[in-house]
Amino acid sequence: MSDQTSFLGMLLRKIVRRFIRIYYPVIHISHPERLPKEGATLYIANHSNSLIDPVVIGITSNRPVRFLAKAPLFKTPVLGHVMKAIGMIPAYRGQDDKSSSSVRRNVESLNIAGENLARGLPMGIFPEGKSHDLVHMEQVKTGAARIAQRAVELSDGAVPVWIVPLGLNFEDKSLFRSRLWVSVAEPVDAAVWFKEHEGNEKQAMRELTNMLDERLKSVMVHLDDARWEPLLNSLEWLAPAYKDKEKVAIVSRVQRRKNIADAINYFESKDPTRAETITARVAEHHKALEQEGIRIKSPLLRHSGMVLVFHQILKTLHVFFGFPALVGTLLHLIPFFLVRMISPKFQLPGKATISFYRLIFGLPFYGCWYVVVWFLLKHYYDYKIAMVVAVLPFLGIYSFHYWLNATEAFQSLREEIKLIFNVKRLNQLRDENREVKKEIQKLGDEYRAAFPDKFTL
Repeated sequence: MSDQTSFLGMLLRKIVRRFIRIYYPVIHISHPERLPKEGATLYIANHSNSLIDPVVIGITSNRPVRFLAKAPLFKTPVLGHVMKAIGMIPAYRGQDDKSSSSVRRNVESLNIAGENLARGLPMGIFPEGKSHDLVHMEQVKTGAARIAQRAVELSDGAVPVWIVPLGLNFEDKSLFRSRLWVSVAEPVDAAVWFKEHEGNEKQAMRELTNMLDERLKSVMVHLDDARWEPLLNSLEWLAPAYKDKEKVAIVSRVQRRKNIADAINYFESKDPTRAETITARVAEHHKALEQEGIRIKSPLLRHSGMVLVFHQILKTLHVFFGFPALVGTLLHLIPFFLVRMISPKFQLPGKATISFYRLIFGLPFYGCWYVVVWFLLKHYYDYKIAMVVAVLPFLGIYSFHYWLNATEAFQSLREEIKLIFNVKRLNQLRDENREVKKEIQKLGDEYRAAFPDKFTL
């Protein structure tokens, strides 16, 4: 059966996906061949970016996926109507509804999702049951297995019912124009699974849930021990960059972060004493750099002599030729400050909803601002001059990227100037940095030798 959706739902999906593509211009998908093009498919994923995540899954699958979403969202003005229009199903969680009927109503929602799946309609669910900021997979609940089991029952196991785990790995989910890597795990045919476990459905559901948990962890940045999270960024800049068959330059930083997290999990379970020693060494090095006002990713640690001078000259020249960016910034100050002032009033604690609310408020604010500028130019000048408004969005994006690069240049220059008269201390920090990198590279080589296939993502 082909995917079905209303005209309104299809239109809304296209519009929303287009806007998400503006916020995250790079969405790289690993193993797209694992994505079923049609038929009963249940997509599951980690959930770190609120209502952005369902849209990303829709972009990844290129299908009109219907999701289970927490019931309170359906009562939200405008958003609730949009969610209904695109076929989303309310999920009644115990944490949202303390009444005794919440369990019954949630079972009904899972059954509806299973019925849709049996009809060949693509469905989606976040098995953790909540959105969060942790670099960690929370407990995977049985909802996905229940939906799949219901679909298999209704179709008598005659057709495949695919469960596709997706790892949504954001470079920086709250940062406008940042990158996203979607890694697709090996799908599971629930029809085959439950046939193999016929007669023991409860055990089959538990084992399927455990397997889905493992497959999700295999495609996302996941740390078994959350204590490592504060050091993950440091390790990201210290660890070696290996050339992987699947590695793509534009999302290599996110892929590298996953390699590091997997290696941490491995060594912590295999040799916790050694892992703790490395942890202490990295933390000590990071502290020494902070005391001197040096970032762990500073070019000052990676380059020296004329190479460093050349890099700094290029960055400085880039900063000095920033007149278009200055103009673009001034022309966008009003909507920029409005979004930054209003969106935090609606955001939940943490970063899970930042990009969603910036997008929700940014679209109308910037849109209205462009209309106002157009009318002003048309009123005081003429129609042709007013058409300049068409380039404002592109100028705004250019300005944003410019200031990111300018900030990096200013920080690099400040770090260099700070230690320019203390060469001895700078050399000590560089030597220490090299030694820490050697230790981490040794661990990385051991991990890579132990899991050559797993390292290639």
